[in-house]
Amino acid sequence: MRMTGRSGRIIAITGPMFSGKTSRLIEFLEREELAGRSVVLFKPEIDNRYGEDSVSTHKGMKLPARRVNISMEGIKQIEDSGKGFEAIGIDEAEFWSDGAALAEVLDRLADSGKTVYVSLLNRSHRGEPFGNASEILARTDTVHSLTAICVRCGGEATFTQRVRNGKEVFGELIQIGGKDSYEPRCRNCFVRPE
Repeated sequence: MRMTGRSGRIIAITGPMFSGKTSRLIEFLEREELAGRSVVLFKPEIDNRYGEDSVSTHKGMKLPARRVNISMEGIKQIEDSGKGFEAIGIDEAEFWSDGAALAEVLDRLADSGKTVYVSLLNRSHRGEPFGNASEILARTDTVHSLTAICVRCGGEATFTQRVRNGKEVFGELIQIGGKDSYEPRCRNCFVRPE
């Protein structure tokens, strides 16, 4: 039987773009800080939409973050650096290249008594599980599944549609962007690739 003094856990925050995943992640980490716990936040180096040394929401909430690459080297850095903190946050976890390796690191950190918060997209712009999302979600203790408002009908949006000039576009899995490139959509308004 393993005793660490504090029970670790993995908490996932998932949903489409513009559902408030990063806002919720920041709120959870700020609560950890208010409780006097040491906190670290990681972000993928490919996401530089709102700056390189912080995680920021589309509405401007910010929290300092460490940029790490999305390779095995970055996953190792998360594990090594995370050992010195009580609460660990990872934003945009779907971008890491090896989902199984990242999920195993999250497990090890939680097993050692850490609380790990991870935000990630639920689906790609094609409506399919995004990269490693399934692997990570399968290992979580708690999942906060958020929704957005569909830009077409005002319904409950669970999909992210990639757009250019208001028209649906498809292509590479990873393309960093904001409101100029993506829209939240409900199941009825989402357009799947042919």
